[in-house]
Amino acid sequence: MIRLVLVASLLAGCRISLENAADAPSGGDGGTCTVSTTAPCVAAATHSDLAWIEQNIFTPSCAFSGCHDSPTDLGKLDLRTGISHDTLVGTMSQLEKTRMLVVPNNVQASYLMLMLHDFDPAMASPPGTAPGVGYMPQGAPELCCQKLQAIERWIMAGAPAN
Repeated sequence: MIRLVLVASLLAGCRISLENAADAPSGGDGGTCTVSTTAPCVAAATHSDLAWIEQNIFTPSCAFSGCHDSPTDLGKLDLRTGISHDTLVGTMSQLEKTRMLVVPNNVQASYLMLMLHDFDPAMASPPGTAPGVGYMPQGAPELCCQKLQAIERWIMAGAPAN
């Protein structure tokens, strides 16, 4: 019985899907992600700086016409380079008025990470529910593990404006 609990706890914390990628549901599956060998994902493994995150994650996946490229677009969140820090860090979500988008040093309390489906909503601090608008990025492939981990490292470093 102890072995079963130990194995279950190890699998619960696993960041890599144990399912066949072809069988995995799209849009994330509750906190698992895909390790990728693409150049941007491999490069993400060594980054935790906002400038790199803006250029290599937010710009190609989020900050384009109609989504997160101005404060008045459909997403109501500006993730353009040089602007994203002030719209994310210490800012309340417009979707979930009781949650901050990025809480420095606290990934589980950062609604951005729940929106990116970095973890199951039950693991949020406090526990939450799936976003009513769906997980991000919408209309684009989900972020690879390395990119999610780069954002996590940035948050755990205090979410600096670097």
